[in-house]
Amino acid sequence: MKTMFSMKNIPFFSTLLAAVLLIAGFTACVKTEFDQPPAGGEPITLNVNKTIKELKALHVTPGGFDKITEDIIIGGEVVMDDRSGNYYKTLVIQDATGGIEVKFNDGFLYQQMPVGRTVYIRCQDLILTDYAGLTQLIGSTVEEGGQLNDVGLTEAQVRQKIAKGAYNDVPVAPKEVSVADINDDLLSTYIRLSDVEFIKADTAKTWADPITKFSLNRTLQDCNGLQLIVRTSGYCDFASLKTPTGKGTIEGVLGAFNGTYQLYLRDETGAVMDSLRCGAIDPNAPGLASLDEKFDAVTANADIELPGWVNVSVQGNRIWRGASFSGDKFASATAFSSGLAAMETWMITPPLDLKTQKTLTFETSSGYWKHDGFTVWVSTDFNGQNPATATWTQLNFTLPPANTNGYSDFVPSGNIQLPVFNGKGYIGFKYTGDATSNTTTWRFDDVRVQ
Repeated sequence: MKTMFSMKNIPFFSTLLAAVLLIAGFTACVKTEFDQPPAGGEPITLNVNKTIKELKALHVTPGGFDKITEDIIIGGEVVMDDRSGNYYKTLVIQDATGGIEVKFNDGFLYQQMPVGRTVYIRCQDLILTDYAGLTQLIGSTVEEGGQLNDVGLTEAQVRQKIAKGAYNDVPVAPKEVSVADINDDLLSTYIRLSDVEFIKADTAKTWADPITKFSLNRTLQDCNGLQLIVRTSGYCDFASLKTPTGKGTIEGVLGAFNGTYQLYLRDETGAVMDSLRCGAIDPNAPGLASLDEKFDAVTANADIELPGWVNVSVQGNRIWRGASFSGDKFASATAFSSGLAAMETWMITPPLDLKTQKTLTFETSSGYWKHDGFTVWVSTDFNGQNPATATWTQLNFTLPPANTNGYSDFVPSGNIQLPVFNGKGYIGFKYTGDATSNTTTWRFDDVRVQ
């Protein structure tokens, strides 16, 4: 078979080949706007002449704007970008002396300057300001409504002022600190806290509000009760995930708002909190042979914290609280004036030895009765953290009389024979209700297992 190719086709193909080569050559010379961060290489060599700490010291007008007139060059590694959405149009860079927020006019900064990349900033003609006391580096100001507002670095300023250096795929390690160690020198730096947990009312809660997009504060504490706010944007990609229920480590960038320190996570993986909570009894330890809890150690109108007991919310933001009347203290729960569409909270005993027959007794009282929202359960596979993942068997007991106009007297439960198990078990006191029609206050006291 004869080929269709002939010599008269050569000029056409020559022209086409030349065009293809020209296009390929042009394309090869064009730098893509969002290039992948380099896996290695030498950083850009610039004459860094001030530390970040020295630069921040030039902000001398609280709540105002200080234009940088000197030829200052700083350098640092990105420790927070906008990949998760917890930061918006903002990077945090850090050197050996401290860190600073850098505001931009555009987003998707992580595509060019991700966590781990070294950046150098020519600061002359940029501006130092602060938001609620936290120092920031911005591009310019604009007058709106008779006042000056900040403007992040524009695309043109990014090209003129920022040089992107090498990328470190193993970012700078967080500084290990305790809650007691936190101070202003750590602002805008990456830190890690160990042996901390969220307060009971903030466990198993969404990090933020993904529906309204509201940012939320969750409270962290150490085993000494020292606390720190963890703030999360409603626009971040982990806003709908749940906070951990255990104790462990958490890392993020330290910020502040009007003098209150706040921690911001890069993403949910910054919290690894799967150990037993402070004061909890090791589930691998032998179960208690008996229990006698009169709640004498609780504080009225405060969330209950008792060694070995688990006090946790499954729905809503309320848990069992201490209460007292005529010198007697007890546990109390109610959905009244909570604003909650649904409330579920559990108060669960330390592990009990149930290999032999045991008897459970307690006393209950109800107030302004509208519903039977108090139940008692037993489980052998409770993990010490989340009751929703355990298998529970309901126990029958004597209820107090319904008093719709006040509180009933405490009524003994009767002797409840606990099932015999080949090992340990847990007793769970469960309250359910809502703010509309199921608002009964339920109280219990004098829990004995023997």
